[in-house]
Amino acid sequence: MTYLIRVAEEKDIPAVYNFVCLLEETGFNYNDFEIICCRNITNRDYYYLVAQSAAGAVIGFISCHTQSLLHHCGKVAEIQELFVDDKYRKLGIGIALLKALEEKLLANNCFLFEVTAQNKREQTHRFYKDNGFIQSHQKFTKQLS
Repeated sequence: MTYLIRVAEEKDIPAVYNFVCLLEETGFNYNDFEIICCRNITNRDYYYLVAQSAAGAVIGFISCHTQSLLHHCGKVAEIQELFVDDKYRKLGIGIALLKALEEKLLANNCFLFEVTAQNKREQTHRFYKDNGFIQSHQKFTKQLS
C-alpha cells in the first residue's frame, strides 16, 4: 500500500476529530475540538502528522507535545494520540508515523520520547514495547470538575 506521512493541516481536522473520538470512545464537541486543534497545529511545541493514502484520504494520525522539564533537564516529547483507521492496520502505518515523528524530535533536540496508554489497551502496550519503548512509570490521573 502506498501512503504519505506529512504534517497535519487544518483540512485534516475532520478526519483527526473522528480518529480521536474513536480512540477515546466518546464524542467531543466539534467546535471546541477544532479550536484546540487549530491552535495546536500552529504551536511549534506540538507535532501533528497524518498518514495519507494514495487516493488522498487521511488514514492515520499521531500527535505529540514537547516541553523542557526540570526533572529531565532537557526537552521531552510525549505522544498524545496515535490512531490508524481499522481498514489500514497491520500495514506498517503506525510504525511509519512513529518513525517520522521520532526523526522530527531528534532534529529538534528532544532526548526522551514518552507515551502513556490506558491499562486496557494491551495491544497498544505491545506495539510500543515492540518499537523500543520501555515501561518505566505508572501514570495517575485525577478528574477535576
